[in-house]
Amino acid sequence: MSALSTLDWIGLVGPYAVYFVLLLGYYVLEGRRERTLRSSYSEEINGE
Repeated sequence: MSALSTLDWIGLVGPYAVYFVLLLGYYVLEGRRERTLRSSYSEEINGE
């Protein structure tokens, strides 16, 4: 078995790296959205 070339490594690892970055971005954006919803909800409940 020959050593993996650079293109082989990109093809093997690239999709997992892209998925991980997209997942991380989703969690960051979802956290911001939840924080906004939570603050507006607490303002409605507390009447502020």
